[in-house]
Amino acid sequence: MALWLVATPIGTLGDLSPRAREVLQSASLIAAEDTRRTRQLLSALDIPAPELIALHAHNEASRAEVVLERAVDQRVALVSDAGTPGISDPGALLVSLAHTRGIEIRSVPGPSALAAALAASGLPAAPSIFLGFPPRKGRSNYAVEVLSRPETLVFYEAPSRVEELVRALAAVDPSREACLCREISKKFEQGIRQPLGELVQTLAGGPRIRGECVLVVGPGVPVKPSQAPVGGDGLKDIAEALAARWGTSKRHAYQALLDLERQQER
Repeated sequence: MALWLVATPIGTLGDLSPRAREVLQSASLIAAEDTRRTRQLLSALDIPAPELIALHAHNEASRAEVVLERAVDQRVALVSDAGTPGISDPGALLVSLAHTRGIEIRSVPGPSALAAALAASGLPAAPSIFLGFPPRKGRSNYAVEVLSRPETLVFYEAPSRVEELVRALAAVDPSREACLCREISKKFEQGIRQPLGELVQTLAGGPRIRGECVLVVGPGVPVKPSQAPVGGDGLKDIAEALAARWGTSKRHAYQALLDLERQQER
């Protein structure tokens, strides 16, 4: 019959739409990122749980065939742990394969941290680019790369790493306006809008950040690579990349960079 993409609450259970409830109640199979969390959600909403199958980042390719076979003549729903499936969550591969098989795709719009944060930030939503979760390493170079773009930037980030991300971005362009949104649609929802340079100080001097975060960075003048800071973390990131390329230690690569820098200063 169809593959239904169902957005589920990211915080308040009341955010589930009546149409989403109807689809979940009538589905013969629900493909879920985590079946345990989906069972808990269905129980909290007083929705009898149908057959559930786990479909996550590590098994999507192998489970997609099973789900699509059922979707040919049954109502199958796809959900993530929270929000809209396929947005930094599993589902994109499944939906792409469904299109190639001629299986109808039906979308049930609803909660999305991306859309909610863009709206709450007050920063221009168009043009904007969604960058998902930043890499954990090489953030100085990554900051230069993303701030070379002029449009509004949107990141997802874990609370334990969001200050590090803001600090890397602020080191490149401290004046660019930003808004950190956390705990969207939950009791302690908060939005902090400041230039990146000020936001770093706010986070450094404030309590430990809790809850999932969305960082929205407003439009600005594109940064050129030559504007990026060269010392400190920048050299360490370059040394890490060179060490992997040369097949040597990061310490050796870092020392080679320092020697080269001293030669250029003579």
